[in-house]
Amino acid sequence: MLTMEQNRLLTEVEGDAPMGRMMRARYWIPCGRTASFVADGAPQRITLLGRHYVAFRATDGRIGFFDEACPHRGVSLALARNEECGLRCIFHGWKFDVSGKVTEIPSEDDRGARLAERVEVKHYPTFEGGGILWVFLGDGRPPPRPPLPFLSLDEEHIWVSRSVTPCNWFQGVEGTIDSIHVGTLHQSWIRSKSPDGSKIGLSLQSHPRYEVEDTSYGLRAAALRELGDGRQYIRVTEYVMPFVSLVPGGGARDGTIFIATPIDNNSHMLFWGFWDEDKPRIHAEKRMTTGAPRDDDSYAHVAPGPDWTWGQDRTAMAEGHFTGLTGCILEEDMIVQASMGPIVDRTKENLCSSDLGLVQARRRLLAELAAFERGEEPELLPEVIRPLDTIADADLTWRELVKA
Repeated sequence: MLTMEQNRLLTEVEGDAPMGRMMRARYWIPCGRTASFVADGAPQRITLLGRHYVAFRATDGRIGFFDEACPHRGVSLALARNEECGLRCIFHGWKFDVSGKVTEIPSEDDRGARLAERVEVKHYPTFEGGGILWVFLGDGRPPPRPPLPFLSLDEEHIWVSRSVTPCNWFQGVEGTIDSIHVGTLHQSWIRSKSPDGSKIGLSLQSHPRYEVEDTSYGLRAAALRELGDGRQYIRVTEYVMPFVSLVPGGGARDGTIFIATPIDNNSHMLFWGFWDEDKPRIHAEKRMTTGAPRDDDSYAHVAPGPDWTWGQDRTAMAEGHFTGLTGCILEEDMIVQASMGPIVDRTKENLCSSDLGLVQARRRLLAELAAFERGEEPELLPEVIRPLDTIADADLTWRELVKA
């Protein structure tokens, strides 16, 4: 159970909130799917940590990422024309290149050049990796790129979607660390995809023992299941502070991506997808949906609201579907998180042993925030982080396997 102050520190990101300041100062922030940014296409309005920005792909393929307001009169640059390697405000025609420099002020004739030297729009560094656009919103030199295994993969080895969940970002993070819910909340999906008792099905047949280990980047949460034949099933989820969780996928070099990016205090973007470093995973998303193809930029939805129990189908429940939320496995997660309210009151919880991972994630993130407030430098990160999913002899520890 947290205190009200601890809950506030973990969840609030807007304005001068400490968590928001740390995110801006220390982390690359995932903010969109790279495939959705088209050269000379429509600029995208993006809200992060309660502030509004605009991102676009210029004619030559470079990405520009600006504060939303035109520095002339404050018109939204999401309305701007994207043309000839820059954004042109539709109000008075001021034009900005991807570095934020003013290149044209049509109304000022010769005076425009002198004015342009004194004015610029605030712009931010970005990079593209793993099918995601990442932005650094802080001042000074950006941090190293996060040591994630999918950032340099070709597109046929990764698929990622974007959704918006109407609740606080940390509810999204905790949902990915909480592995015990998989066998309950998602049991109908798992039965439909694994009827033959494959490894993922087998992993749900016994109550796991949980062990957690702090790392320089966050923590490892291990679920250990005894198989009854002298072996154990070891499943280790990696939490990479503050947004990212890497969930095992069944092999040594693949897995599922969950990233919860704060839009504001009460909503977050959820990036969800799959990667495989060795084998292509084209159309992997089709394993976990029903119905018509989905828009990868608006993949899963939480609608309608509580008065209609978020679209739950009680007829489907009566016919055997456990949750009655039949459209997409991801929507089961998003809906239960949204049902907690915009920001869940963690002072009223009654936690148990299966909550060990999320309890430690809270402690780890609060400790990192306290270190940031003291001005301490972050720890050095490893070259790459991968989750673990394996069956091993009972006398092997998961820590030995992770280090191997």
